[in-house]
Amino acid sequence: MMARRPIMLAHIGSSQIKRTRWFAAQEYEQAFWQRRATSIEDGTAGQLDWYDWKACRLEEHLASVPIPRSKASRVLEIGSGPIGIVNSLEWGERYAIDPLEQFYRQRPSLIRLRKPGATYLPGAGERLPLRRASFSLVIIDNVIDHTFAPAEIVREISRILETRGCLYLTVNVHTVWGAILHKVLAALHIDKGHPYTFTSWTLRRFLARHGFKILREETEDYRLVKRTNRRSPSLRERIKGYTGLSEFQHTVVCCQSAPVSKT
Repeated sequence: MMARRPIMLAHIGSSQIKRTRWFAAQEYEQAFWQRRATSIEDGTAGQLDWYDWKACRLEEHLASVPIPRSKASRVLEIGSGPIGIVNSLEWGERYAIDPLEQFYRQRPSLIRLRKPGATYLPGAGERLPLRRASFSLVIIDNVIDHTFAPAEIVREISRILETRGCLYLTVNVHTVWGAILHKVLAALHIDKGHPYTFTSWTLRRFLARHGFKILREETEDYRLVKRTNRRSPSLRERIKGYTGLSEFQHTVVCCQSAPVSKT
């Protein structure tokens, strides 16, 4: 029996940054994956098994959350890249959507790493071609600060989540000082891949403002990351460590704080 396809176009609202800025971020991302594909082809890079590790982390965070994990559960990953966490999950009807999907399909070294079972769609999180209330879990892993309009993405997530569905989100955040520096770099296009900047506090406020309640969260140790950056052989990483630009991961599992009308 064919899997049910939760496809339906949704409305997209206004943006927060210029499209030229977002296109620059997408070019940056595409160049990264082009280099990665080339490295895999010539044997100088591994097979992207970090996604298996990320999937294990997701399972750990979901362990204490009352979310159904069965073959019938629908899971969507927004901004999955060529593989995504969904590739390593062993349950659910899995979907992934990414603006660069057409580019990935032209890179056999990336596509052959996909396991059977997940459906990959071209598209952006600001306009999900998916039905309302059709997913029990949405994953957005290290993506929200790379996007065109984060607020529109979160509104779309709210629209497609089931009433008791959950959002699993990770993002690299900064201290207040690091955020100020990073915003300057982003405005100057020195950091082309990250149009937006979050601190742990602004992330919490952002989610609350859009109707999400945090059920579980974890923040990486900033001091440890800073020390690691300072000891890195990479000049760029050492600069981060000594200037306060070190970024550290903030992970949240959240649900909608109040029932949302899905009509």
